[in-house]
Amino acid sequence: MGLREVALIKIWEEIKPGETVLFERTGEGDLTLGLYHTLTWAKEMGFRVVIVDVLNTYATLATKAVLSGFESELFQKVEVIKVGGTKVIGEIVAYITEISEPTILTKKFKEAYRRILENTEERILAIAVGLEKLFLVSNMSPRGIQIIVDHLSEYVGRPERLGVYLLKRDILSGEKEFVIKLLEDIATTVIRTEKRGRMTEFHIIKSLNKELEGVLIRV
Repeated sequence: MGLREVALIKIWEEIKPGETVLFERTGEGDLTLGLYHTLTWAKEMGFRVVIVDVLNTYATLATKAVLSGFESELFQKVEVIKVGGTKVIGEIVAYITEISEPTILTKKFKEAYRRILENTEERILAIAVGLEKLFLVSNMSPRGIQIIVDHLSEYVGRPERLGVYLLKRDILSGEKEFVIKLLEDIATTVIRTEKRGRMTEFHIIKSLNKELEGVLIRV
């Protein structure tokens, strides 16, 4: 196990049930490695994994991970709620095609997610990827964005699930940057990661554990 893996495990060990973790990637690179380590940790911890795949983001990351030599089965044996897009990887449990109207989108997502929560006694790890695309390409009004963020906030504190949002921060720049602030506000833990040369920084911006808040890990 490398230093990067050890660092990520130490971070995950501090996360509590019911939390919502916002994992922001800044600068170059993508979230493939972060997704792989999150899935590996979830498997070891016995979570039932549910992926929220916005506009094929999960499918793209999973394909790139497999091409990089990671275990393909890890990415296939998950349940997926697809929000837009057509590329299928994993077991599709719900498919939401209407993404332009926030009220309809949140209603359909709530129905799909409720079915999952009601039919399991396992702990759920919900990983959302591609949220930045949803806010960027759907041309939502600030009110529409607030509807979605308010919906996401409803899951914070539910002990049967742990939520992780993997976000490409730089995409939501300029006039959309306020979306990041809204997501950071509802998150219980915010981790910002950036590649610097051959090293990767993990900066814990926000944490329930005040001893971790502000900690910077370089690997």
